[in-house]
Amino acid sequence: MSKTLLFTSGLIIIWIVGYLLIVGSHVLIPFVIAVFIWHLLNTISNIIQQIPRIGAFLPNWLSMIVAFAITVASTFIFINIITDNVNNVIAASSRYQENLLKIFNNIDQKFNIKVLTSMNTIIKSLNLQTIFVNVYGVFTTLAGSTVLIFLYVVFLFVEQHFFLKKIDALFPTLEGRMLMNNIISHIVNNTQTYLGLKSILSIGTAISSWIIMKWVGLDFAEFWALLIFFLNFIPNIGAIIAIAFPTALAALQFTSWIPFIEIILGLGAIQFIVGNLIEPRYLSNSLNLSPLVILIALAVWGAIWGILGMFLSVPITVMMMIIFAHFEKTRPIAILLSQDGDVFKTYELLPMENLPEQDWVQY
Repeated sequence: MSKTLLFTSGLIIIWIVGYLLIVGSHVLIPFVIAVFIWHLLNTISNIIQQIPRIGAFLPNWLSMIVAFAITVASTFIFINIITDNVNNVIAASSRYQENLLKIFNNIDQKFNIKVLTSMNTIIKSLNLQTIFVNVYGVFTTLAGSTVLIFLYVVFLFVEQHFFLKKIDALFPTLEGRMLMNNIISHIVNNTQTYLGLKSILSIGTAISSWIIMKWVGLDFAEFWALLIFFLNFIPNIGAIIAIAFPTALAALQFTSWIPFIEIILGLGAIQFIVGNLIEPRYLSNSLNLSPLVILIALAVWGAIWGILGMFLSVPITVMMMIIFAHFEKTRPIAILLSQDGDVFKTYELLPMENLPEQDWVQY
């Protein structure tokens, strides 16, 4: 097969896959969420079993029940914070809109910049309450898929016991099983490392931001802290949005500019320290993804699956790089996706003698 024909076939396959991802988003998104919940529960269960003294004595079913209880409790806390604060934001949106008009009018009168008066028409036509209702609708739509996601998670746990037998049937040779073991192990380890470290850093960022917002007296500090936690999972632009929303509210809530400056400097300092000093030290070596690739993946998956695609852009790209690195013909793609081009040492196949013949998959 000529290179031109191979390249054309590749483009056609990419187009078909992209089209199916967009058209089938209503079916695929709940399933992808279920897969990550299933993976999260397994990760929490493994962490519980690694607790000193007591973890080793806990049976698998008990650690899984504890993991499920932790996940459900956290979800209820998140839902309560979102519901209470979003309703308050919607109720207070008209007051913030009036304050925004006053700010523009004051600037217009003080600096005699007549062009700002045209902003009144834009602000009046901008219905903040409708915007907040639409944002709230995203959460309600996700809640509407809860039953389907729950069923997917249940059946994933049922199927989990048959994964080994299915892969044994798909790859009857030891070499094939070794390859799958290497791919699965790297995917599980890297995604667990990313999600674990990112969660810890996001929790620290959210708590630090909440302390500053409470100290300044910003409205809905709990809601903004929760939003900052989730936005930190969106690479690059998530940190910008996490600063923009509370800062904009500070400008609308307070008559003085001092709280506005305190919020933007405080939250900006936290995001800078975490994003530029702490996060690269712990995540860059484990992921080895090019920053440019992360930006492109963010744009592509955001265009395909919206906000959820932005959240999943890094884990999906990491999985793609791991898979590409394990095959000689696709290894150049993995090199392009990587930060330093060194994918051979990180994802090289394990020697055959180092793998037991039966226990070859690690979840």
